Amino acid sequence: MPARPLARALSAPLLGAALVVPLLGAATPASAAPAPAAAPSASTAVVAPAAVPFRWWRMPYLSYGDRGRAVYIVQRKLGVSPTSSWYGPLTRAAVMKFQRSRGIGVTGRVGPVTWKKLASVHPRTSGASRSRARVVSGRVCPAPGASFGGGFGAPRAGHLHQGMDLMGRRGSHILAIESGYVLREGRQSNGALRIVLQGVSGSKFYYGHMDKDLVRAGQRVTRGQVIGLMGDTGSPGAVHLHFEYWRSGGESDAVDPAPLLRSIC
Repeated sequence: MPARPLARALSAPLLGAALVVPLLGAATPASAAPAPAAAPSASTAVVAPAAVPFRWWRMPYLSYGDRGRAVYIVQRKLGVSPTSSWYGPLTRAAVMKFQRSRGIGVTGRVGPVTWKKLASVHPRTSGASRSRARVVSGRVCPAPGASFGGGFGAPRAGHLHQGMDLMGRRGSHILAIESGYVLREGRQSNGALRIVLQGVSGSKFYYGHMDKDLVRAGQRVTRGQVIGLMGDTGSPGAVHLHFEYWRSGGESDAVDPAPLLRSIC
């Protein structure tokens, strides 16, 4: 065969392959031949978890008495202290105040409309983060980080409230307000765990509704020592410390503890 026709015969299959290869490449899935990674654009960049929008439409209805993470989110958003994850009176009051400020129905419940408004609120630092008790006149706060609840003289079933309720998280530390010794401890007839502390000042202090007491009658304690854990014994569903101040040292000679507590808590 002459050289020129032979060259044409040999080049024809090669030319066909040259045409087929690009076509096969165009039809190949992208996963089979990944392209070099490009720098992410503003629209495709990964969003940090903190920047993910608050998914208010997935949140449950909340009302008084509810518990759980959704309640904790509301408390963080509204600065309720402490963040107990229990929808109690402090949380309901904060929700109603928020609803009033946003011009929505003041129901005290958290539904879709309230959740949507909460989505744009940044979490606030609550008083629960103040865990270090400061010393004033030889005394420390008996429940650091707790918030004030029902006060002295408030009406109760058949009597008047003789102390101050300090609202906190279950298991949080309860401290000896001053050095002294434990007069009594244990469970009362209503099921509440209580401690009566005789301070070096001569005053006595009553602690009630604890989840656990960590001292025994006759034991000496020092100021700031952990003597119990906060709970709701004798008052189910209301985690708090009922604190009484018997300033004269007389048994059950209670005076309003608010001035004292406000100076040290």
